[in-house]
Amino acid sequence: MKKDMDQLLYTALTPMNEPRVELNDRILLQVKERQIMNGKKKKYQRRIPAAAIAAVCILMLCSGTALAVYKYLTPAEVAKEADDDTLQRAFLSDDAIPGNETQESGGYRLTLLGSVAGKNISDFIPSEGTGKEAEVDDNKIYTVVAIEHADGTPMPDTNSDDYGKEPLYVSHYIGGLDPNRYSIMSMGGGYSELVRDGIMYRLLEMDNIEMFADRGIYVGVSSGTFYDPGAYVYDENSGEMSRNENYAGVNALFKLSVDKTKADPAAAEAYLRELQESWNTPSEPVEKDEADLGVEEFVEKLTPENIDEYAE
Repeated sequence: MKKDMDQLLYTALTPMNEPRVELNDRILLQVKERQIMNGKKKKYQRRIPAAAIAAVCILMLCSGTALAVYKYLTPAEVAKEADDDTLQRAFLSDDAIPGNETQESGGYRLTLLGSVAGKNISDFIPSEGTGKEAEVDDNKIYTVVAIEHADGTPMPDTNSDDYGKEPLYVSHYIGGLDPNRYSIMSMGGGYSELVRDGIMYRLLEMDNIEMFADRGIYVGVSSGTFYDPGAYVYDENSGEMSRNENYAGVNALFKLSVDKTKADPAAAEAYLRELQESWNTPSEPVEKDEADLGVEEFVEKLTPENIDEYAE
């Protein structure tokens, strides 16, 4: 019954002419930013001012997708939930790239919510090495994707035993570069997740690839823990990626609306050279302190027969 009502509302409210997506996104972001700045945002219990309700009602009348968009957290709210205030501000800035595109695949509904890139736009800047020689990697791209079951079944919470039993590989990809080699796992990437109201939000982090804007930047969500070449079709001649329509699992694919003026072919080639060198350079041995040696000694004692004596 709920799905029927949703469809009736969608049909009734869908106009012949829709406003620009960017306008919808900007209004929603401003409404939510006012809530945060006024200190009225409380986790899971949001009070919406009358002006916000009016804005949403206008959007519902102007765009059939606005109602669906508003049920999700914004990228800024996801960053706030992750205790990353600097990234929250970045998602609220004019540099942020709106998403709000939804695809259904393999029993899931996947929504690209937005992206932002730049230097020092997170409270948690990753680094390689330790001490004075640590190399700070401060130029990153961050993207938020909402993941939910298409039938409305809530996604398992991160502390649930069912969490992670249906793994999904989410990554940025670059037009003209083999996605089997160039993805989140090989390009300084990582992610965090949270679940709110049955919807999972994945916050991706990866080396800033806006320098490849002229080639096209994708965001893919596919089944499994690693990239599955069967999920997509990569044309080596054109450099284009597309979904494999015969794939049995999840294989959503979005294209980011990155400003092509941010492309920098020279910087892109330099980055690829450095990346190749890092792949070919053997890692240096790490000096072990007393604690490391103690851990190794302990692990060496463990056998299938005695592990119950040492661990639960």
